[in-house]
Amino acid sequence: MRSQLPEIARLASQALVSEVMLAPKPGLVDPISNGAHSDMDVDTFLASVGALAPFFPEYLELGRRSTGEQDLYHQLRRTGRQAEASMLSVTGGVNTHKGANFSLGFLLGALGRLLASASLSQLAAADFAPLFPLVSRLAAASMEELTGLDQQDGLSHGQEVYLRDGAAGVRGEACAGYPMLRLVVLPYLRSSPEYADTRYLRLMTLLMSGLEDANLLHRGGRPGLVFVQTNARALQTLPATCLAQALRDFDRELIERHLSPGGSADYLSLAYFFDGLIELADC
Repeated sequence: MRSQLPEIARLASQALVSEVMLAPKPGLVDPISNGAHSDMDVDTFLASVGALAPFFPEYLELGRRSTGEQDLYHQLRRTGRQAEASMLSVTGGVNTHKGANFSLGFLLGALGRLLASASLSQLAAADFAPLFPLVSRLAAASMEELTGLDQQDGLSHGQEVYLRDGAAGVRGEACAGYPMLRLVVLPYLRSSPEYADTRYLRLMTLLMSGLEDANLLHRGGRPGLVFVQTNARALQTLPATCLAQALRDFDRELIERHLSPGGSADYLSLAYFFDGLIELADC
């Protein structure tokens, strides 16, 4: 399976590119709008992807060569912090892919470990069932980073949200074995009859309607999260011919409210990644 690892790493990079190029995405950066962001645009995201891309093969190799889960956790976190520093160095300190890098680090590390003894086709046929418990175990120790925050200064936005709202963000998702991936994204990818951008725009509304998005909690509190979730549910029943215009209208509303569903964007990247894995497994 080692021969597939470079292609899997490439799929991770391409997934991040595909996500930022998808449009229209309410509140998020895309080629026609910077959403609710004044400090980043498509070029910022593409530079970020370029900085992160060299680390994706390394995550896979760490998993493939790993001898134990605890050691793999520490190696992935160390490499993940290096990747994050590289990202911030090219974006001028702007956080473009912190959550996506965290998720891809653990997912790629776990994939590398599993592919040492199973084929990608076998994993895909099982809807990647062995992957998520392994990621959950690997990521569990990351929750320790959220202890004692009330005694610390200079908290990140995610840490502030955890203290105020109890939402653990991407760490919580990873420790739970990515329930949105297992229960929403993968079933949708398997069953959706739609193609091209409509396929992912429709999935985006599903994600926005169900995810406890720490980015929305940071920017708009619980009312902001509920506003986005409620409006995203209403978008789900629209015919494809009306969806794009409705999303553009929703984008304007989120810009006015300074709301950005960044957690949904990260999951959308993972959807592109798993779609690519399923296609690669079928080759």
